[in-house]
Amino acid sequence: MKLIVFGATGGTGRALLEQGAAAGHVMTAFTRRPFPPAHPPPPQNVIIGDVLDLAAVATAMRGHDAVLSCLGTRPWRHVDICSRGIATIIPAMQAAGVKRIVAMSSIGVGEPKAGLIVRIGGALFLRKAFRDKLAMEQALEPSNLDWVVVRPGFLTDGKPRGKWRTADDGSLKGGTISRVDIAAFMLQQVTSNEWLRKRPVLVW
Repeated sequence: MKLIVFGATGGTGRALLEQGAAAGHVMTAFTRRPFPPAHPPPPQNVIIGDVLDLAAVATAMRGHDAVLSCLGTRPWRHVDICSRGIATIIPAMQAAGVKRIVAMSSIGVGEPKAGLIVRIGGALFLRKAFRDKLAMEQALEPSNLDWVVVRPGFLTDGKPRGKWRTADDGSLKGGTISRVDIAAFMLQQVTSNEWLRKRPVLVW
C-alpha cells in the first residue's frame, strides 16, 4: 500500500516509517521540517510542507491508500496542531478519494473516568493537548472517512513487546506502551476493521 504519515519526524512517526517500509509499503513522510542529518529516515518519499496548508496537503495526498497521523505538540509551546491539522487532512482525503485514516490521540482524552494519574496529568500539564486531541476526534466522527483513533497510554522509547492490552469500554485507565508497539498497532489498523470508527486505548 501507499501510506502517508503526518507527524513523521516524531518517535512514533519514525517507527511507522521504518515498520511500514520493512513490511513492503510505500511510505511518504509529510513533515514541516527536514529530518535531522544524524537520523535520516529509511528509503521513502519525503514531502516538506505545512499540514495547515490545504493545497499542499491535498497535493501530497494524491495516489495514497491511507493516512497515518501522529501529529502532536510540546506542552511548553503548545499549538492546536491536531485539530487544525485534521481540518485540512479530512477535505484533502475526501478530494483524493482516500478513505482510511488511523490517528493517534491519547489515553484520557474524552474519558471522565480515566485513572487518577491520567486525570491529574491531563489537568495540570496536558490540558491544552487533551482539548486539541478531543477536537480532532470530534472532527473525524461525523466524517465519511473510515477512521480509527488510537489512544495510547504514556509513551516510552522502550523495546517492542509485540503484545498489548486493548479496549474501548473504559476498563483501561492507565499504563505505558512503547512508540514502536503503537506504530505496529496503527499499521495493523490500515487493513483491519476490528476497531473501525472506534477509539481503542492501548497499554502494556
